[in-house]
Amino acid sequence: MNFGAPGFAWAALALIPLVAVYFIRTRPRRQQVNAFFLWEQVFQQKAASSLFQRLRNLLSLLIMALAFGAAVASLTKPQFGEDRDPDLLIVLDRSVSMQGGAEQSRMAEAIEKAAGWIAALEGSQRAALATADTRLEYKVHLTGNARPLRDALEGIEASDLPLDPGVLEELALLAEVQDDDESRVRILFLTDGRSGSGEVPAGVETVIVGEDDENAGITAADLRWTSRDEASLFVSMLSGFSEEKEVELELVEVASGRVARLFTMKVPPGGEASESIQVDGVAPGAWLLRMNLEDALAADNLAPLGLNAPQPVPVQVGSPNPFFFQQVVSAFARADSLFEPIDDFAHLGLAEGPPPETPVSIVFSPSGESAFWTSIGDVLPPGPPEIVRKDHPLVARIDPALLTFEGARKLTVPEGSVVVLEHVDGTPLLYTATAEGRKAVVINLDPSLDDFFLSPWFPVLVHDATALLMGRSDDFPSAVPTGSDVVIPGTGEVASIVYQGRDEEAVERDPVPVLAVDDVGNYEMSRSSTTWRLGAGVLSPGESGAGGGSKVELALEPASGWPLAAWLLLAAAVAVMVEEMLYHRRKVG
Repeated sequence: MNFGAPGFAWAALALIPLVAVYFIRTRPRRQQVNAFFLWEQVFQQKAASSLFQRLRNLLSLLIMALAFGAAVASLTKPQFGEDRDPDLLIVLDRSVSMQGGAEQSRMAEAIEKAAGWIAALEGSQRAALATADTRLEYKVHLTGNARPLRDALEGIEASDLPLDPGVLEELALLAEVQDDDESRVRILFLTDGRSGSGEVPAGVETVIVGEDDENAGITAADLRWTSRDEASLFVSMLSGFSEEKEVELELVEVASGRVARLFTMKVPPGGEASESIQVDGVAPGAWLLRMNLEDALAADNLAPLGLNAPQPVPVQVGSPNPFFFQQVVSAFARADSLFEPIDDFAHLGLAEGPPPETPVSIVFSPSGESAFWTSIGDVLPPGPPEIVRKDHPLVARIDPALLTFEGARKLTVPEGSVVVLEHVDGTPLLYTATAEGRKAVVINLDPSLDDFFLSPWFPVLVHDATALLMGRSDDFPSAVPTGSDVVIPGTGEVASIVYQGRDEEAVERDPVPVLAVDDVGNYEMSRSSTTWRLGAGVLSPGESGAGGGSKVELALEPASGWPLAAWLLLAAAVAVMVEEMLYHRRKVG
């Protein structure tokens, strides 16, 4: 015999006041009467039945004590046998592939199976409930009460997220730390085996749900400008069908519902196919690539896309040699719309000598007085610079060893500046600085010397310095997989984030600089007076691929009949009913 909750045995101490109540006697009061002989016969009858009355009171006490003891014993959850059943941790895979299924979703099948396990819990057995996608989330901690477990099951739905391999590693750690058999927890993982993220670790019992239905899905998509009126669409697909499929795809503008391009792709059986096509007549905005195919999972047949309008930086040139700067501006304005030349009131200034009054600036050959430097001194001897920050974006695409920095001058930088390259004597040659609310990249060399204007490093430095100052160091994607964290370009406050899902209702999200993309749909973000659009899709070969593993049925059958605790409660109730009848008979008598 073992007990699931032995602490309740202390309740048996309440028998002491119960027994005391039955032995408390009241002293009768003396009262004068007119005639004693009328009471003498009553006293004789009472004396004759006093022994039976005491025995009946003791029987009543015994019945109530047994009822109370049975109730206390039921609270301790007794169970026959010496071995205690291990507690259960039921983990449900709620990744996006669990949305699939033929007659019912795989998530619904997993919930039904978990509900059966919860119904099969013994009196001394507890269970906990958790879900898994990009993280392991505990819904109910260890409890012997089945109600909160059932309630939590009703609120679980499959997400749009993939199953992260880190979750399996966390389950592996849980399985490894269980050295004590008495506190061992049996980990049960319900999944369709479509994560593609590795094998489930030893010590975790895996139960595969759902059938291995045939499915195909979009695993990669991208929409990019190739010119001002034309874009390139890239798509990659994965098929789990046993025969070759010719799949129809359509590119739809979300705002108008207009189909911009309709095409077909042939996907080999159990293989992949990719294609790039040109799309004419597209406009900036939210787009949707839709695959028209009946298969096991609908979520991966969609690939939301964002096509962002060219957002050039207003730039002005201030230099005694403006020709070369203007050529660089014109070249990048045609290539990737980085610049928009403006004579006055520009946001970015390209200059030689004194810095312009623009909010951000790129300054070559610094001279004169400025908040971005002090103590301009003599010309330094040329030579390769010393690299201070090897991983800085300003030197990611140049070879500093090929630069001589001719015309560099001795100077001092303000506090808080980030020095990337410096002279052998410690003088900064390439650095970023912030002063008086303005930002600058300072390149301490004379670009008219050593044919620097004609070298490939000149436009590269201008481009990368602009991208750094304007917060555009990374190429903003058109689409990302769900579960990604997206840094919104720009340096100011995020004004708004709007999400439009498959139900076509736009919902505002909290304006945060790093967006956690958890749902399939289109996102529109505003920051630094610019608007960025992004699509989020499943885009996961593992979630769209074939299931893994064979079905396993675990031996978790309900116990036959009632548990011992239920029988004890029934016995207590019967005892109380018997005492109730005896009490009423005593009153009648």
